[in-house]
Amino acid sequence: MNYLKKVSCIANWRFFALAMLLAPSLALAATELSSFRADSQKQTEAPVVKQEIEYLSVEQLSAHKASLERVQGYLTNLTTLKADFTQTAPDGSLTTGTFYLKRPGKMRWEYAPPTPVLIVSNGSELVYFDKELEQVTYVPMASTMAGFLAEKNIRFDGPVGIEQLSEANGVIRITLSQREKPDEGKLTLELVDKPMLLRNMVIRDASNQVTHVALNNAKFGIKLDNELFVFRDPRKKQRR
Repeated sequence: MNYLKKVSCIANWRFFALAMLLAPSLALAATELSSFRADSQKQTEAPVVKQEIEYLSVEQLSAHKASLERVQGYLTNLTTLKADFTQTAPDGSLTTGTFYLKRPGKMRWEYAPPTPVLIVSNGSELVYFDKELEQVTYVPMASTMAGFLAEKNIRFDGPVGIEQLSEANGVIRITLSQREKPDEGKLTLELVDKPMLLRNMVIRDASNQVTHVALNNAKFGIKLDNELFVFRDPRKKQRR
């Protein structure tokens, strides 16, 4: 790979990692990260009109009641998870890494080289660390879709609503967004049914760019050290 191509690939990976802040996440926190930064820089601008979203009605949801209860139970009962992930960006470029989940609240997305990105959540805040640029960004966990997925009890009738739901060929697809911020991105969960297994996530950001995340070689209920979910800023050591 020549130098210019390598630089271009890294730039794409960085952008789409920010557009993801995963997921499942599991993922979508970086979509909000971009909005979080933008909001802090545009306080003097006119307020943006929120996009009107029609969520599925109680009647529509009742047709899938049994499946929704199984999905909620499955996600709520996930205690720990370790899986390899493959992320496909809108331009087709691929990144890989390892995803760790320890509910409630704790997540770690560890990208494999050459992608210089680490995303860690300790339950209260989500940290995005760009190793190459030596930049650290903190986002309140409660303001992200990742916060919803890491909650102690998963519910689809609260701050997060269902926009679309389908069941076909043994696969359940649920598209979600935050009711207070529906224009900041959507998260689609793909679960294989009977036995239920979270297989893929699809993240659509505020600019309508789509990123796919596939989970492979998943291990459930394993012991995970709490140190995995503690971010220690390496820049502080360099200043000593």
